[in-house]
Amino acid sequence: MTSTVTRAPSSDFDPFSTEVLSDLHFHDGILREVAPVVDIEKYGFYAVTRHVDIQKALRDWRTFSSTDRPFYQPNPFRPVAPLMQDPPDHTQTKAVMLRIFSRENMAKMAAYFTETAENTVDALLARGPVSLDAYYDVAAQYVLKVFPDVLGLPTEGRELLLNFGDAVFNAFGPQNEHHFEKMRNGAPALEWVETNMKRELQAEGGIGWQLYTAADEGVISEAEAEQLLKAVLGAGFDTTIFGISGALRAFADNPDQWQLLRSRPELVEAAFEEALRLYPPSRFGGRVATKDTQLAGIEIPSGTKLLMMWLGAGRDPRKWPDPDTFRIDRDNPGGHLSFGFGIHTCAGQAVARLEAKSLLTALLNRVERIELDGEPRRALNFQAFGHDRIPVRLVPASR
Repeated sequence: MTSTVTRAPSSDFDPFSTEVLSDLHFHDGILREVAPVVDIEKYGFYAVTRHVDIQKALRDWRTFSSTDRPFYQPNPFRPVAPLMQDPPDHTQTKAVMLRIFSRENMAKMAAYFTETAENTVDALLARGPVSLDAYYDVAAQYVLKVFPDVLGLPTEGRELLLNFGDAVFNAFGPQNEHHFEKMRNGAPALEWVETNMKRELQAEGGIGWQLYTAADEGVISEAEAEQLLKAVLGAGFDTTIFGISGALRAFADNPDQWQLLRSRPELVEAAFEEALRLYPPSRFGGRVATKDTQLAGIEIPSGTKLLMMWLGAGRDPRKWPDPDTFRIDRDNPGGHLSFGFGIHTCAGQAVARLEAKSLLTALLNRVERIELDGEPRRALNFQAFGHDRIPVRLVPASR
């Protein structure tokens, strides 16, 4: 008996409208329930909406290639990255990245991240209970310090990186007024990044320095080293800030889970994975079909561009019981798709996890309660998902 293959249902859903961007979980959740694959009429691409089908497509990189995707027009904020290549190019560049994130390098980062996280939290709590913005004062300030440091970038001008990351993740979408506003806001940051990606400005021992060393060895070209450094910065900066601040939002909303973590600190890694599922810092990824195929019983013609909707999949009730509930002791906490899947998983995911673990552990050892102290505000962003304001009050633990 052969299964029936049908056409993708068409929808007038606009993933990039202001209304949708203002409440992504609601709207992407509605799209997920329309069908596993939906034809987005306005832009001429298909959206793959459910966890199992996204995972299946990501596993088959020959059929669902990373070499093209919706809104793939040239843009200075869109560096060439390993996740946008297929083997053999992907194999070579990812091998370089895995060398950069070697066990020795990760051990050095772990020690530095831990020390900096402890100093950061101690400074925040120096005068007792404190009201602050968990997005900017905690997550952004911490990542602005440690991540550019390990890349080997200069200190002066780093505050521009927030606008750079914002522009990077608004490059993937229609060229409407929102897009152009983000590009304009990011222009000074792009100038800073372009200047500081050059070989002569890399601190010895930093990731940038190591990438240029790989170029000297002939493993990659010097131009590829520069592009990889820019890609690591673009992919690992805003998303890490959004991931960490999303975890702090989740704990502020669910004080019982903070108390559970304080009683069971071994759950700190699982807690971050659950936060990534609930608040995925990347809303979607992209692929192109290299041949006529089908997914979930829906035909996909060769050349069809697709968005893989990570955010909606993170709350897919077919995968997750009580998907809207933040529960740090879930089974299979790492089953989300926030770092991709298959050969195109994020090469720097271990760094993001290490940053989050270091900061959450420092908070865990010093903060009794994280209380919401106002209304959080979500950032309006095409591809990334996160907050640009999370007012909280940190209450120190007695020692």
